[in-house]
Amino acid sequence: MNKEKIEFAKLFSNCKKKAITSVRECYYPECKTQSINSHILQKNGILSSIAPKKHLWELGINHYKSPPFRFERNGLNQIFSFNCFCEKHDNSLFKKIESEVIDFSDYETCLLFTLRTIYNEIFRKEVNSKTFECLIQEKDGSYNNAHFRETLRQEKLGLDDLKLLENDIWSDFNNKTQSYIFNNRKIKRAEICLSSFYTYDTSIEIENYYYKFGKDMERTSEIYINSFPFEKHSILLMGYHKRDENKLKGYFNTFFKENEKKVQRRITNLMLFNCETWVVSDNFHKSKIEGIEDLYATAVTYTGNNKNERKTFDLNFFNEDFKTKFQQWKNNNVG
Repeated sequence: MNKEKIEFAKLFSNCKKKAITSVRECYYPECKTQSINSHILQKNGILSSIAPKKHLWELGINHYKSPPFRFERNGLNQIFSFNCFCEKHDNSLFKKIESEVIDFSDYETCLLFTLRTIYNEIFRKEVNSKTFECLIQEKDGSYNNAHFRETLRQEKLGLDDLKLLENDIWSDFNNKTQSYIFNNRKIKRAEICLSSFYTYDTSIEIENYYYKFGKDMERTSEIYINSFPFEKHSILLMGYHKRDENKLKGYFNTFFKENEKKVQRRITNLMLFNCETWVVSDNFHKSKIEGIEDLYATAVTYTGNNKNERKTFDLNFFNEDFKTKFQQWKNNNVG
């Protein structure tokens, strides 16, 4: 790594640390209390079920390494967590899914699983925005360039969209309304915890809209996804806003009508190319990641250039030949 890259890595790291420490206020409406470290999915009962040694693996970024995308093994207390609610609201809000029998057909239960997912993304975008503002404002102006400014603009646009979804969720809680459509199914148990959401609209569709109308889409259509071990199976829990039903219904229903092998491929592709927020066990890391870490870094790079994000490749974490198939994918699509 040359001197310039080392300097950027230091600056980026410092800016991100400052950004994280600055986002500390509880996300509960009108609460100004300092937030606590909160897990995206329950530490006890879900994350702990695949962490007998109290550690899990996640894909992170280390700007001092090349490629920067690296798997890291972190302790259960810190992994898959962020500054979300204050202790009072964290305890009261999630009591229903943390200390009672979970009913995945219950609307409010599904909403609670969605709540931390959306706030984790809000937290990430707030941190990213503050990080890039810090980079752009550096005294020599080296990073005040078009790429960084556009990245910052996109993060803020995404944050605006999330705020609208956030308002609808709280409206549902307060008024006992149902603005979202949820569904769930049991699938073969896998030592994966996924909690994320992704944009249905592809990059090429978004670009074509801009070229046609001369402006950004008013909003994109988002899909929430959770998948985690529960009892003897894994649960797949997904949802979207009712206003997107005409656009999303057919695609969304494939996750609950197709045979399990096809759904497994869809989940695998989402984890590799669309969703960043997931963790896996030591066993999963050893069987599906160890020795081919470079392929995961390649997948991240590929994602940045892919304009058809709904394309699904023949990749399935649940199959024994996954590593071989993943190498074939690289040979056929990256070279």
